[in-house]
Amino acid sequence: MQNKRVNTQTQMTLAPSLDALVPRSHWLYRLNQVLDLHFVHELVRPCYCQDNGRPSIDPEVIVRLFLLQAITGIGSVRALLQEVNLHLGYRWFIGYSLDEPLPDHSTLSKVLDRFGDAVFDALFARSIAQCQASGLISGRIIHVDATTIRADLDKDRVNQPSPPDPDARFGRFPGNKKEPGYKQHTAVDDASRVVLAIDVTPANVNEGHELGTVLAQAQQQVGQVPEVVCADSAYASGENAHACECQGIQLVSPPPRPRNHHSRSQFTIEQFTYDQSADAFVCPQGKRLVNTGRMSGRKQRFKYRASERDCRVCPVKGQCTKGPSRYLNAGVHHGALVRLRADSQTEGFAKLYRRRSPVVEGVFAEAKQWHGLRRAWRRGLAKVRGQCLLIAAVLNFKRLAARMASCAPVPPLRLSERALLRRLLKRMVHRLSHILGYVAPARVYCCTC
Repeated sequence: MQNKRVNTQTQMTLAPSLDALVPRSHWLYRLNQVLDLHFVHELVRPCYCQDNGRPSIDPEVIVRLFLLQAITGIGSVRALLQEVNLHLGYRWFIGYSLDEPLPDHSTLSKVLDRFGDAVFDALFARSIAQCQASGLISGRIIHVDATTIRADLDKDRVNQPSPPDPDARFGRFPGNKKEPGYKQHTAVDDASRVVLAIDVTPANVNEGHELGTVLAQAQQQVGQVPEVVCADSAYASGENAHACECQGIQLVSPPPRPRNHHSRSQFTIEQFTYDQSADAFVCPQGKRLVNTGRMSGRKQRFKYRASERDCRVCPVKGQCTKGPSRYLNAGVHHGALVRLRADSQTEGFAKLYRRRSPVVEGVFAEAKQWHGLRRAWRRGLAKVRGQCLLIAAVLNFKRLAARMASCAPVPPLRLSERALLRRLLKRMVHRLSHILGYVAPARVYCCTC
């Protein structure tokens, strides 16, 4: 007969511990194995009164909740706590029992102002240090790029009186859309895809100007100077090329093609030879263009002009200029840019540059698709930076957990698995004996037994 179950759930039950319910192969358990947050208590000690007031929520629990926000990509603290309340694995991760009430959402919001950036900076630095100690980080090739983060702000409120987010600025987003937001400037290790450095700015900052800052942070974290830095064409400037040359770093960034702004049929600056020792250009006819000073309003560019007497009798003047004499404007580090253009024509340059997109663009895609980097959770440059540091630390811990899992010893076969393997080998030997015409041995020994 048909029956219907009545779920009253009024009887007392004895539930096992949460630790027994989390599989040892689960990603959350492997992540917890490589996570060490003992430093948090000492770091935030000045933020609490040690001999007065009500007992606080464990600071490590708060950091674990923020890590869960970065792991799940849930932008709202309220929604995060609702998810933690329903998920046994998340409760186990923060160390709370089934019937223990979770912290209020307002507590997590207020603690961000109290902690500041110190905790998230230390967490990110420790993730890099642990990856380096495990041998994950090579540090020889580094990829640098920037990605945009949409601000939690309506575009009509940007730069208005008393805006909700005073630090957000307009920037170019995918699809050539102009939206308010921020930029995360990132350095990633080529061998392991570990994030080595992060700098967060408003979205209207040119990423090419941030290369020196990101590289300095990466070198400080890893403790070595990279051999190669790969970046897209936004970083291919004479200033960046010169800075990398001074440190012995090969910059792999496609430089812009030289062009003549006056006429396409005239000689470009690339057809003039730059004499760095004399700070002068030599035209295709062997005449010099001397430095006449800085350009008006552009302190980093100089103007070079040829003699009117030389240009007057030049046989190829029509291909060079229509004025009395030819002049060029070039940056302070034009020599480094010329060498970068020459290096970009080599096969080694192209081979290195092809490695850039799968590594750094893959890291951005992972962070946006799974961990909530696509949109800012909170308002203000400091809080967006904390979000970026949390997500980067989670990415690094994921790499470390995968490395530890791959290096773990293979567990021995259980008795049932041994018996099954012995039976399969015995059948194989028995069949081979009929095929080859000899008698199989009476007992088969397994190498795993």
